[in-house]
Amino acid sequence: MLQVTHYYREARATGWSIEGIFQSVKQCLAGKVAITDFYCDGSKSRMGNTLSAKSAASTINHITGDVNFLALGLIGRKAILTIHDLGHYDTLRKRSKLQFLIYKMFWLQLPLKCVSRVTVISNFTKQALISNFHYPENKISVIGDPVKQVFVHAPKYALNEVPRILHIGTSKHKNIDGLFEAVKGMKVHLDIVAMLDDGMRQKLKEYNIAYTEYGRITDEELNERYTQCDFLYFASFYEGFGMPIIEAQFVGRPVITSNIGAMKEVAADTALLVDPHNIAEIKAAIQLLSTDKTVYDHYVALGLENVKKYDCGYIAEQYLALYEELAGAQS
Repeated sequence: MLQVTHYYREARATGWSIEGIFQSVKQCLAGKVAITDFYCDGSKSRMGNTLSAKSAASTINHITGDVNFLALGLIGRKAILTIHDLGHYDTLRKRSKLQFLIYKMFWLQLPLKCVSRVTVISNFTKQALISNFHYPENKISVIGDPVKQVFVHAPKYALNEVPRILHIGTSKHKNIDGLFEAVKGMKVHLDIVAMLDDGMRQKLKEYNIAYTEYGRITDEELNERYTQCDFLYFASFYEGFGMPIIEAQFVGRPVITSNIGAMKEVAADTALLVDPHNIAEIKAAIQLLSTDKTVYDHYVALGLENVKKYDCGYIAEQYLALYEELAGAQS
């Protein structure tokens, strides 16, 4: 049986989206390939972890993301690097020249030279990789993220009397301020999965917006939030993929998302696409889903069709094909 090592960042109690994705892939490939997990050790330096990664190498070595530097320990081995997005790269470019150069060198330029293939989770990230690093297109495979098996379809037969809107994340690019401005004066309830800061709480109070703050939650708890909400607001300014889009659609909830980048690619015409800078557009989309059940059900149906492309078994088969192709390739 083909031997594969999955390389992960340090094990953590929360914030393990990458790990959850590839554990789902591993489950779907059970009996087809033998996958061993390698987790970075928080007590070791990056050099120490890189040396440990070398000793853990097998026939195929797959760096699952966020620890790209491990590729330096896999020189000469058949290695795959998954790059989820270039958001941090773009942020550092504007913030600090020194940090940007260090990150560019050790997280991207050198690792890209050390691996046999790269996978990205959207064509948006693929084009950014080609544009920024002139990486050969024939060495890049676009393989989307699968819906984790914890999420369960739950039909919604009647909307809440007070529309319940789910929002995930409070980083600046998540555009939560756009949501606040759009629902100001509307009778809605926001379910916010993230930690709000004092300024956000003050604005919610000032605008008289009802809300519940959930902070960090498990996937099981997130599934419950999708089930209880009427629809998802996800009109970010930037995303490398936009996992909440397909999670919400899988559960059976329509989505409002941005008409740019990976979000437009992932949702296509199966969600309400808005200009994330245009508050009037966001407000109109919220009002439409809150008041027109025919439109609501239309987008639910489109979403359920869309998520078939992100079925775990389908995604796992794409990784299997890549592993087998690389294993059969001449060194």
